[in-house]
Amino acid sequence: MAAAGQHRDALLAASVRLFRQKGYAATGLAEILAESGAPKGSLYHYFPGGKTEIGAAAVQRAGETVARTLAQLSAETDGPGDLLARYLDMMAGWMAQSDYRDGSPITTTLLETAQEHEAIRMAGAAAFAHWAAILEASAVQAGVPADRAAALARFAVAALEGAVIQCRVSRDDAPLKLAAAELRALYEAARKG
Repeated sequence: MAAAGQHRDALLAASVRLFRQKGYAATGLAEILAESGAPKGSLYHYFPGGKTEIGAAAVQRAGETVARTLAQLSAETDGPGDLLARYLDMMAGWMAQSDYRDGSPITTTLLETAQEHEAIRMAGAAAFAHWAAILEASAVQAGVPADRAAALARFAVAALEGAVIQCRVSRDDAPLKLAAAELRALYEAARKG
C-alpha cells in the first residue's frame, strides 16, 4: 500500500481506537495525529471535513469490521444463537484485555454525536442495519420465520450494544454472558416456532 493510503488507514485506526475508548468529544485531532503517526497535513488532506468527517469514517470502518466478524461467525456456526454467543464471548475477552476501557466500536461515538452530526448518525444507522441483516439471514437459514428473524435481529443488536455498555460500567463480563444466554434461548424458541 502506498504511504499516502497508509496515512489514511492509520488515521482511521487511531480514530476508531480513541473514540471507542475515550469518546468523540474527549478525543482531539492532535491526539489522533499523534496516535496514528501520520503527518500533520494528512488529516485535512484525507478528511477535509475535519473531525466530523473522520468521525463518520471511523464509525463506518468500525461497523464494517464488526460486520465482517459477524459474517465469518455466521459461516462457522449453527444459527444466530451460536453466532451471538461466540461474538459476545469474543467481546468479553477484548473488553477484559483492555481492562474494560474498550466499548462498542461505534456506540461511544454515536451517543455523543447522533443529534449534532448527521453524517455520523447515518454511518451508525447503516452499521446497525448491516449487523441486523447478517443476523436476520442467519436466523432465516436456521429456520426462523422471516418476520420473526427481522425483529429478533434488531433486538439482538440492541441487546448486544446495551450489554457492552453495562459490561464496561460494571467492569465485568456478566452482562455479555447474560445477553448471550438469553439471545440463544430466544432464537431457539423462534426456531421451534
